[in-house]
Amino acid sequence: MVSVMTTTEQKEYILNFIQEWAGSKQAALQWYESEIIPALNKTAQDSVNCGDFEAVKQYLEHISEGGFA
Repeated sequence: MVSVMTTTEQKEYILNFIQEWAGSKQAALQWYESEIIPALNKTAQDSVNCGDFEAVKQYLEHISEGGFA
C-alpha cells in the first residue's frame, strides 16, 4: 500500500527540508509562502496546493546536491 502525504504533511516536509538553509522555521515559512521557484514559476505553497509537491521536492533535492535553480 502506498502512503500518500496530505498537503499539511507535504508543507512540513518542505519546511523541515529547508529550515537549515533558511536559518529558522519562520524564515523557511516565509520562503515557502512568498519566493517563486524559477523552475516552476510559482511558490512552493502554490505548487503544493496545485498537487505539484513532487516537483518541489525534486527541485529542492537538486539544489541540495549542488544544482542550480
